[in-house]
Amino acid sequence: MASIDELRREAHWSYSALNTYLNVCQLQYFFRYVEPAEIERTSACFPFGKAFHAVLTAQAWECVMGSSLTHQESVELFAEAFKIESEATSNLIYKEGENFDLMLVLADRMLDAALANWSDYYTIKGVAQAFKINVPGLKKPLIGEWDLLVQDGRDVCIVDWKTSANRWPAGKADRDLQATVFSYAYEKLNGTTPLFRFDVITKAKNPVCETHYTCRNESALQRFESLAARVQDAVDKGVFLPNETSFACAECPYKNRCKNWR
Repeated sequence: MASIDELRREAHWSYSALNTYLNVCQLQYFFRYVEPAEIERTSACFPFGKAFHAVLTAQAWECVMGSSLTHQESVELFAEAFKIESEATSNLIYKEGENFDLMLVLADRMLDAALANWSDYYTIKGVAQAFKINVPGLKKPLIGEWDLLVQDGRDVCIVDWKTSANRWPAGKADRDLQATVFSYAYEKLNGTTPLFRFDVITKAKNPVCETHYTCRNESALQRFESLAARVQDAVDKGVFLPNETSFACAECPYKNRCKNWR
């Protein structure tokens, strides 16, 4: 299988694109995937999340080789990755009270929590595995990447790493579209429905790492097919309306373009 970077060079659908259209804002989808428009601003939380993800991926590969990152190694890797991601980010902005150095301090505490909670030393079946499938109704293939595949008892479990400003409420994982999309892809490629686990590390003074398990039945996967087909139909018809009350409005990279939309 090609890498996720190679797959992204071809026309495709992704979880991010579907989620943007369904749960974030149709107009943001238009500016990002159809037009595409110049990015006006990008919150520092995005390169922060990418850098944090890179460190956990490195930790997973170390485990495959029978080793583990030290805390200091993980902090140094994060600092290097965050610097690279930040410099490559268009129109980067920090929230009030944030800056590069303070986010390094935050990452230090978060990595401590994440590695202290790490349990996947001997059950890893795959790290950063890309996938590509065809979904009925979608005119382009659906691509993505599983952060981690582990053996959980008799079942394979997809693990996805998240950083979050707050702890997740009960039931959030059961409603999450990403778990549905990634479970659907695994089932189509392997013939079995996996478990799914979110490892959520909070951006707090005293960070915690919580695990949230979920799974999808056949009905949920069939519902996703219907949902995906209707998104494709709406996009084909040019339905791109602004979501005036989206949770993403405050950090929208197209805020000014949205204000001028008529």
